[in-house]
Amino acid sequence: MPITRVEKLIYGVEDMDAGAKYYRDWGLAQVVDSKELAAFRTRVGQTIELRPLGDPSLRPTRDETPSTLRGAVWGVDSAADARAIADDVARDREVSEDGDGTLWFADESGFAVGLTVARPETADVTVIPLNVDTTEPRMNDFIDPKSQANPIRIGHVVYRIEMADRDKAVGFYMDRLRFRLSDSTKTGGDFMRCEGGHDHHNLFLMSRANMNKFDHASFEVENFDMVMMGGLHMKEAGWEPDTMPGRHILGSNYYWYFRNPSGGNTEYFADMDRMDDNWQTRFWDESPGFSLWALDDASML
Repeated sequence: MPITRVEKLIYGVEDMDAGAKYYRDWGLAQVVDSKELAAFRTRVGQTIELRPLGDPSLRPTRDETPSTLRGAVWGVDSAADARAIADDVARDREVSEDGDGTLWFADESGFAVGLTVARPETADVTVIPLNVDTTEPRMNDFIDPKSQANPIRIGHVVYRIEMADRDKAVGFYMDRLRFRLSDSTKTGGDFMRCEGGHDHHNLFLMSRANMNKFDHASFEVENFDMVMMGGLHMKEAGWEPDTMPGRHILGSNYYWYFRNPSGGNTEYFADMDRMDDNWQTRFWDESPGFSLWALDDASML
């Protein structure tokens, strides 16, 4: 009964217009547009919902930021699987069910966790081949200068948690929700992947900060070009980067982060490491660092 992926993200938002514009510029398809709900879909059928702060359906959070993520819903194989996990969780915390059958509870840091049946859709993804030496798969072709990011999927979510909560927080996701630990750093945090997935991480609990706060959600695009084209489009639309583009050390993915008016950041990522159950968790006394490389001159862009 594995958890397979992020299925839905729900934000409580001060400025609905700004939040909706941000996600349209991010490249997602908007499927609902009203004062009470702005909803977006990834190419594989995941959902992002923006709701006004006064919406009574929003789950409580210990994050004191007004606009922030108010619930991460994880997809499982079947309703029976979701119920089995929830029944186990209910041994030591309250579990509730909303109108669409999503089962809700709080993790050890007070963040709202939902379980629902995953409904993946097939995305039409074109992997652009590379010309290298005498290998010439991209013959008489070129990179379209008008290409724009259209995120394929939500890959992971990240929370900042208090160091004192770390062991309980990580243990909850691994022991109760059966996440796998890919990398753990004493000075950084814990990178975990869904039991039913292969990404280096679908969840990162960043325990170097003495707070409980949503940090970011990450969206996969096809390749480095789409990370760059997407980021340049966001800059041209007036949105502020939180980092320069680069490539991470843990996970190895290309990245570019932007400040999201709905809460936290969003990240474009591409080419993340993939792991299965043959992977041996790495434990680090010190974090190996944030980037293999990163651009450090804003004038270049």
